[in-house]
Amino acid sequence: MQNEMKSKIVGAAVRALIACVLMLCALFTSTYAWYFSKKEIASYAPISSPESLYIGAGHRDAANDTFEDIRYLYFDEMDATHETYVDKVFCIYGKGVPAYKIQLAYTTNNPFSYSIYPATESQTASTGAVYCPTHQNPSVDYYYSINGAELTGTFLNKQVVGGETIATSDKHNDTYGSYANVQKNAEPIYWQTTSSEIGSDRNDFVNYYIIRVWKNGKTSNDRETDLLCIAAKAFARD
Repeated sequence: MQNEMKSKIVGAAVRALIACVLMLCALFTSTYAWYFSKKEIASYAPISSPESLYIGAGHRDAANDTFEDIRYLYFDEMDATHETYVDKVFCIYGKGVPAYKIQLAYTTNNPFSYSIYPATESQTASTGAVYCPTHQNPSVDYYYSINGAELTGTFLNKQVVGGETIATSDKHNDTYGSYANVQKNAEPIYWQTTSSEIGSDRNDFVNYYIIRVWKNGKTSNDRETDLLCIAAKAFARD
């Protein structure tokens, strides 16, 4: 019975993030998404595309039109490391998109919190750089380092109750509609960057980022699962 209830909760959370994606993408002409399951954290990455705007998991080569697929952005070692955080790399690339904002939505079964930093790519290893080899044949080694301050953003529905960070009910109808039987940790928290990130009016562009997942004291593998949604949405340049 406990496993059945947990399955229902996780399933509801998946529907919540899919609803979030539909809400973000409904005004645009095309969408692309990949849900990579069976991980300690699942990552769900939608892309809104008024012209050409995509999310990848690492190196992007515009000349050869190759990129690291979003399915390689996974978090299965969250409980296998004793560090206080885990860094992962993603990129946003496209053409004909002057600016965009990054959006996150995530559930709260675990005490994780998230920070996003601009990053630079290199083929030379350096202290603290995130190692991301390509999945092409032959593989090429790339390293990504934080290059700038943490991106600032606004939470749309976050609250702290009894020391626990959870979502308010402000976005419940947008996420679940009239469905009311939702466990508190299955209500996703929504966040969006305050300022627009710069793309390009005409040319191909790629911007690299490091998403830092703060573990906030979680060290054991108790099979609790969170869902993380990463989105890019075109905006007017600030």
